[in-house]
Amino acid sequence: MKTIVIGAGVLGLTAAHQLTQRGHEVILLEKEEPYAGASHRSFAWLNANNKFPESYYRINREGIDEHARLQDSLPSERTWLHQSGNLLVDFSETRAETYAKRTVDAQGMGYPVETVDTARLRELEPAVEWPEELDSALHYPVEGWLDNDVLGEELVRNLAEAGVAVRKAEVVRLASDDSGAQVELSDGSVLVADAVVLATGAWSRELAAASGLFVPVADLAEQSPRTHSLLGLTQPVDIPLQRVIISDRVNVRPRHDGRMWVQVGRLEDRVSEGEDPQMLAEVAEVMEGELTRLFGQHVPMERVIYSGRSFPEDGHSIIGFLDDARKIYAVVTHSGMTLGPLFGRLAAEELEGQESPLLSDFRPSRFAEGEVESADLDYFIGRQ
Repeated sequence: MKTIVIGAGVLGLTAAHQLTQRGHEVILLEKEEPYAGASHRSFAWLNANNKFPESYYRINREGIDEHARLQDSLPSERTWLHQSGNLLVDFSETRAETYAKRTVDAQGMGYPVETVDTARLRELEPAVEWPEELDSALHYPVEGWLDNDVLGEELVRNLAEAGVAVRKAEVVRLASDDSGAQVELSDGSVLVADAVVLATGAWSRELAAASGLFVPVADLAEQSPRTHSLLGLTQPVDIPLQRVIISDRVNVRPRHDGRMWVQVGRLEDRVSEGEDPQMLAEVAEVMEGELTRLFGQHVPMERVIYSGRSFPEDGHSIIGFLDDARKIYAVVTHSGMTLGPLFGRLAAEELEGQESPLLSDFRPSRFAEGEVESADLDYFIGRQ
């Protein structure tokens, strides 16, 4: 089978990797550079935390396990998977209610969670200045974080060694019939294959529409917290943070190079101001303040990134065939870092004819009537 994969973010790269491993011919197209979109500017929190309905929880939970399988199977001396756990902390007076609900929800789905006291918090993350009035937090031991840049580099390297180079090209239109799929490029040329994988994030909406197809992804022109985020990157610091920390004040997690990724949920509404330098500077100042509060020392920001999101309108992943001929296969999700390896494998299997029951709730066919109910994000937990 010859497959054209459009998009060299985490979803496109994992699909190309899986197809190549199965012996299929792959052409990998990217209009910019590999990992140039949302994949390289992601908080990359690996989790199935507070994911509803149960079918969405199930694929995210399986996504965590799939990352471990990919780390073990991909020939590499580098580690991108850090399944070191997550601490969810509510510093406010609603702490007891928050923890009670989150514990019930997690336990109802069989998702590991435990309540830890302040003494245990200090054992788990001694670099944090935990306040005396904080009596507890929730610990999710199966969660973790990804060095998403390392993952991308290793996938590109592995594909290149298998003879699949990323080809820079802009796709303007797709078509299909019973004989296969056709991909028209901006230079007027047309590529023909047995199937196409559309893994272009927020751009999937535009490309699908130009091809007479429907992929309801939030329009980046909206400039709202559904479509954009503010992600901070610190300068390298000597703070031995090991885990993801998600809280009502600040979200933070480590990186392989001594930097940390940072989010402050209450600032997300400022994305409506656009990529304004003054706004980004003010956000950086608030992030530095929250980090000082958390670690008891100044943590300088390197930059704040105004980042576009790949957010399906109803908040849930879109994966499956778009066309009647079943030649054009879409993969779009906001949880790309958690779901990337799983969706890559399932996409390859489904292109081979093995339909996955895990994906039944996430088919593009749910939008057949053209009606889409918009969803919002819950920024306390980030919905990564």
